[in-house]
Amino acid sequence: MQLKTASWQEVENYLKNFDGIIVPIGSIEQHGPTGLLGTDALCPEIIADGIAKQTNILVAPTISYGVAQHHLGFSGTMAVRPTTLIAVIKDVVLSLAKHGFKRIFFLNGHGGNTATIQAAFAELYSEYSYGEVPVMKAVSCTAMNW
Repeated sequence: MQLKTASWQEVENYLKNFDGIIVPIGSIEQHGPTGLLGTDALCPEIIADGIAKQTNILVAPTISYGVAQHHLGFSGTMAVRPTTLIAVIKDVVLSLAKHGFKRIFFLNGHGGNTATIQAAFAELYSEYSYGEVPVMKAVSCTAMNW
């Protein structure tokens, strides 16, 4: 099931039995002379959709923008600063945690995002340890490159 095509009631019912969600994350950047700019966002999205069909896990909308400044010399590449991506990841996690998601799995399609994703998780756990984001209690954030 896709979060973007579900109603809030469907999500509420889902959360009665399940607490996990996959968040695909990628980038819009060059992939050689014939590769699609969206490859790094499309691959984790398609893989997450396949996992969802086999397991009924919910899939969040893809975070398509990534840390790709090293590709800005190629037309069409779109990049965000690491601090911007950290803020987006944190807000996504906190939004999901507020609604009861406890297992949040980021499926990454862009190597340039790896350190930034981990930094976002570290910030969230640090803020929780200082009592700043109590909603993070019992929330587990994990990331994997596809």
